[in-house]
Amino acid sequence: MILEIKSIDTFYGLGHILHGLSLSLAEGEVVALLGRNGAGKTTALRSITGLTPPRAGEIRYRGRSIAGLAPHRISQMGIALVPETRGIFSYLSARENLAIARRKGSRWQMETVLGRFPALRERLESKG
Repeated sequence: MILEIKSIDTFYGLGHILHGLSLSLAEGEVVALLGRNGAGKTTALRSITGLTPPRAGEIRYRGRSIAGLAPHRISQMGIALVPETRGIFSYLSARENLAIARRKGSRWQMETVLGRFPALRERLESKG
């Protein structure tokens, strides 16, 4: 498993938001978190990325414990949270927006992205 979450409990102040959340993801697997507002979807992602660390439980990425690591360390490993807001430049094409998002030294390739999001291929020259 590339990501393993075992029985995490996450709080905001005294509010107990996540109760024993467990999840395992295999390499290359694509997953969606679905639920009503306030169900804990964002809190789960914030826990994984270190922005709101869990008080209990374990989070492992590629076999290494990441619970308690600083968010920038987790980000350097390749795990990041993309906010709900549309963080694109509307005056640039989809191709240009993707180029801006690519970090120097990143391993991702345009063909990999287009393989996962095939609808983008026909819109690469469309403005954001």
